[in-house]
Amino acid sequence: MPEARDSARMYAVITVSVRRPGGARPTPDGAPRLAEVLLIDHSSSMVNPPSRLAAARDAAAAALDRIPDGAHFAVVAGRDRAAMIYPQRFGLAVADARSRADARIALHACTPGGGTAMGTWLERARQLFRELPDVPGNNPFVRHALLLTDGRNEPGYESRDELRERVEHCASEFTCDAVGIGDAWDTDELLLITRELGGRASAVGDLARLSGEFAALTARAAERDVTGLRLRLHHRADVTLHSFEQVHPTRVALRPAYVDMAAVESAAGGPIEEYATGAWGGETRDYLLCVSAPYRPEQLGKVLFLTEVEVDVAGPAGADVELPEPAAVLMRWSDEADLYSRLDPRVAHYLHEDELHRTFEQGCTALREGDTAAAEAHFARSWALATRTGDTAMQDHLRKLVDVRSRDERDPVVRLRTVIERFDIEAARIQAGTSVLPAVERDR
Repeated sequence: MPEARDSARMYAVITVSVRRPGGARPTPDGAPRLAEVLLIDHSSSMVNPPSRLAAARDAAAAALDRIPDGAHFAVVAGRDRAAMIYPQRFGLAVADARSRADARIALHACTPGGGTAMGTWLERARQLFRELPDVPGNNPFVRHALLLTDGRNEPGYESRDELRERVEHCASEFTCDAVGIGDAWDTDELLLITRELGGRASAVGDLARLSGEFAALTARAAERDVTGLRLRLHHRADVTLHSFEQVHPTRVALRPAYVDMAAVESAAGGPIEEYATGAWGGETRDYLLCVSAPYRPEQLGKVLFLTEVEVDVAGPAGADVELPEPAAVLMRWSDEADLYSRLDPRVAHYLHEDELHRTFEQGCTALREGDTAAAEAHFARSWALATRTGDTAMQDHLRKLVDVRSRDERDPVVRLRTVIERFDIEAARIQAGTSVLPAVERDR
């Protein structure tokens, strides 16, 4: 039992899976409950080189092809202000062969120009989603935005604080994936957008791959037809919550949508917190819970309740969703060092993934500051952690930054490459926000 028993932190991995026998659930009127807004950078930088704008238009067209008939959609030109491409009036169109063809024509007729203020693009998407009609039945709309940019916000148009404020204004309103092309986009901006809006950031260096990336992201959004799922945490009275985050497939910090303090005020228990989880398809997500509780000598050896985790559905969508029974997070105080010093393999995996992200960021900072020795030390640790967690995608990114001289898992030796492209550094930073499953789950 650790000496600082009162501050000992305990971790639990919570796995939530959505299974849909027979595929996507039908809606009462047969129409898909998808609303898609494409936010396509049309700032002046998109014409340098001209192939960049052509690839963006082709990618948007590929995304349009994946929007099913009957879904709602819009295409927005992102500059220092957002402007409608299709439909030309403010609002959402209904997808069919004619509207998709008209949208492609409008894309090619739109002229780039001006600066970049991505928060205004997101705000336009939020306004468009507010125009969705009331729907009968139990399936509310899945609201998804897909943002493409080749640059970063310009302070004269939108500061980082203004971007953050607009992103936070959009949180819980819709999800957003973001794609960076070229090498002038800002990683921190893309991650700010996707982490707050529950999406995924990606960097595409080969423009020939852009259409496939856009089509895949749109198709994934179309498959996510389960909405309103919430995770509810019921804490014991003396339990302290330190963190609760999604750790797979992407790392997303979670903030409670609602906190009920009634049990605390009546001294009957701890707080109850609810977390929104966005739209789901047939998929699995992992969450990492970290809590602590005070130690009392009389509790030694006893199994104690910490937190109960419940999956619920907000609104009418719960009528045709079968929910699992609540699960209890339990703990036992022990004075056996072999027990309290040993991490569960799944917990250890995600803690190592978190360390991988932090260590890689430290290496990037050292690289920017010209501290070669520190950068190599951090990247060596990153390589060791990527090897340990089985994160082969991160290893591939690291190989573009360093030569691995020794692959010893405990003490690898790496040397910085002579020439390192900015895109390769930032693409690796993007990749660090995506996690792999623990080996015990990958091997199933």
